[in-house]
Amino acid sequence: MTKIILLPFISLLLFGNPAYAQDNKNSVFYTTSGSKKQWITTQNNHRALYSIIYRDACKLLDERSEYIDGLNSESDWIEYQKEAKAKLCNSLDKFQKTPLNSKITGKLERETFTVEKVLFESHPKFYVTACMFIPKNRQKPAPAVKYVCRHTDLGFRSDGYQKVILNLVNKGFIVFAVDPLGQGERVQYPDSETGKSKVGGTTREHSYAGVQTLLTGSSLSDYFIWDGIRSLDYLETRKEVDMKRIGITGRSGGGTQSAMIAASDDRIYAAAPECYITNFKRLLQSIGPQDAEQNPYNAIAKKFDHPDFIHIRAPKPTLLVTTTHDFFSIQGARETFAEAKRSYTALGKPENLEMTEDLGVHESTQNNRETVYAFFQKHLNLPGDKTDEDIEPFAIDELYVTVTGQIASSLDGVTVYDLNKKYYPGKNFSEKNIKRTVAETAGIDFSRKLTSAVYTGKLTPDENYVVEKYFLENDRNDFLLPVYVAKKDQSGPVEKAVIWMHPQGKETILQQPLLAELINSGFAVISADMPGTGELYDPGFSGDGIIKGVPFNYTFGANLTGKSITGIKAEAFDLLIQFITEDERFKKSELLALAQGTALSEIMHYAILRNPFKKIAAVDPPVTSKEILDNEYYDPEQAFSKVPGSLKYYDLPDLMSYLPAGSIKTCISKAELTISSNAAREIKTFFDN
Repeated sequence: MTKIILLPFISLLLFGNPAYAQDNKNSVFYTTSGSKKQWITTQNNHRALYSIIYRDACKLLDERSEYIDGLNSESDWIEYQKEAKAKLCNSLDKFQKTPLNSKITGKLERETFTVEKVLFESHPKFYVTACMFIPKNRQKPAPAVKYVCRHTDLGFRSDGYQKVILNLVNKGFIVFAVDPLGQGERVQYPDSETGKSKVGGTTREHSYAGVQTLLTGSSLSDYFIWDGIRSLDYLETRKEVDMKRIGITGRSGGGTQSAMIAASDDRIYAAAPECYITNFKRLLQSIGPQDAEQNPYNAIAKKFDHPDFIHIRAPKPTLLVTTTHDFFSIQGARETFAEAKRSYTALGKPENLEMTEDLGVHESTQNNRETVYAFFQKHLNLPGDKTDEDIEPFAIDELYVTVTGQIASSLDGVTVYDLNKKYYPGKNFSEKNIKRTVAETAGIDFSRKLTSAVYTGKLTPDENYVVEKYFLENDRNDFLLPVYVAKKDQSGPVEKAVIWMHPQGKETILQQPLLAELINSGFAVISADMPGTGELYDPGFSGDGIIKGVPFNYTFGANLTGKSITGIKAEAFDLLIQFITEDERFKKSELLALAQGTALSEIMHYAILRNPFKKIAAVDPPVTSKEILDNEYYDPEQAFSKVPGSLKYYDLPDLMSYLPAGSIKTCISKAELTISSNAAREIKTFFDN
C-alpha cells in the first residue's frame, strides 16, 4: 500500500541558485588526474536534458522526411496540404468570430498618404492596436500588405520597420501594421507605474503567457494566428482594399507571424517571411527553440516542420527572405526551400516559390528590402520602381492608437491570461484510462534500458556512513545518470531504502540532518540528478524564454516533440529504479520515496505507471497546475514541473488520489533549504511504521 504524507509548499528554489553548482570532489565524474578533474567522455553530460530533446526531435523529423520522400503526384501534395493545415489550425476551433467593434481613434496627414489609427477586438475586449497607411494616389481598390514586426517594445513604430512600411506606401500599397500581443501598446503584464512589463521584455511576455496556454493543450501561436485572421477580417470591411491582392511580410518574430498567418488564412495571396524560416533540425542544432509562439503545440510530434508553412500555401506566391549569417540557420532555409519546391513543382507553379539570400546577420538589408518590394509589385499587380528610398519616420508617440500608448492604462480590456482561462474546457479525469493518459500526455516512454552502473568512488561526509558514487549508462547512450547511494559502510542486504529526490539534485541532500538520521536508523538513502538538475544542469544554457532563471525554452522544445520535462525526468527515474532493483543489496528492500518540492511531479508520474513504493513522503509539494492557470503571476519554478496539456485530463491531486494511499497527512516545514526538524521527525516516524 502506498502512503502519502504531504508537507505543504512554503518556499521555492530558483534555477539560478548557486546550489545547482556541483563541488568537483562530490561529482560522480570526478578524477584526481588532469586539470579538468572529470572523465573526458562525460564533460558534455551537463547538456543531458537538451540532448534528450534533440535526439527525440531528430527521430521524429527523420520519420517525417521519409514520409515526404514518398509524395510525388499533384494529388499526393493536395492531400498532404490538407493534413498539414489541420495540424496547424485545428487548435483554432475553440475561437469564434465575434464583432470586431473597430474604430478609428485618430488620423495623421502627410502630403502623399494618410495614417488611420485603428482599434479592434480579435476576441471580446481583447484589443488590437494597428495603423493603416493609405496612399492618396492609389489604385481603387488597392492591394494591401499586412506588416508584422519582430520582438520589440515599440511594435511596428521603430525606424527600421517604418522604412519598409513607408516605402511600400510610397509605391502605392495600403499597409496595415499591427502590434503583436505583448508588444507595442499591447503589454500583457503591465506595471502601472513604469508602463513596462513586469515579467521582462517581449520574449518573456510571450513565454510567461505561453506556459499557461500549454497547460490547457494549446499554444500561444493560436492567439498570434487568430489576431492575424481577425486583422484580415478588418481589411474586409475597408472598401479601399482589394481582398484579392493581399500580402504579408515581417522580419524575425514578424517572419514567424508571416509564415503562420499566411499558412492559416487563404486570403493571403503573397507572403514574404523574413529572417525566420529555417527548419527544426537546424534550429535545434544551432540556437534551440525560441519563445512560446514560435512553437506550435506538439508540432514535431505531429510531423510538422517549417517547410509545411510553405507547402500549405502552394502554389501561391511565397518569397523566403534570408541572410547568410542569420541566427536562424541559412542551411535550414536552403533545405526548406528545396523541399517546398517539390510541392510547388507538383502543383504546376515552381516559379511562384522564390528565395533571396543576402550577406548579413539577423537584419534587413537593402537588397532584401528591394526584393520584397519587387515581389509584391509583381504578384499583387502593382508594377513600379523597387528602389529602397529614404523616408521621414514618425515619432513613436505619433503612431500611438490609445491615449496613453498602452491598452492596459487606456481601456478596460482582457489579456491572454484571461482568454486562456475562458477557453479552457475543463478537466475530464478518468481513472479507467489514467495510465495511458499520463503516459501519452507527459510523453513517457520506458524503453530505455540500463546497461551498466559505473562505480567511481565514495564520499565520507560522516564517520557513521559512506556515500557511494555511480553513473548509470543506458542502451541509447544519450546521457549518464549520476547517483548517490548513502548507507552504513557494510555489505549485505538492506531492509529499507529511501529514494530521496530534490529539485536541485542529489548533492543537496548531503547538507540535510535527516540524511544521517535515516542512515543511523538502518535506512539506505539513494538519490540521483535528473536531467536539468545537479550535475546534469547546464549553467551555460541560454534562451529567450528564461524567466527568473527558469529556462522555459526546454519546456517549449520538449513539447514540440510531444514530451514534457516531467516525462523526461520520469524516464530517467526509471533508470534509477532499474539500478536499485538489479542491485543484490536492494532486491528485497522495502522502497520508500521522499520528494522535496517540485520533484514530486516526476515521482508521481512514475508511480502512476510503475509504482515500486510502499510509502511516499512529499515535502513542500508543488502547487497544482490549476493554480498556475488561475494565477496571473505564477512562480516560474513551479510551472517548470508541469506537464503541457495535462489540465485537460488530470492534475497532481488526481494522481495522488489514484494511488492506494493508506494515509495522507499535512504539516508545515518552515526551513527554506532543508527539511525542518519537525517535518523530519514526522517523515522518519512515517517511514518507521
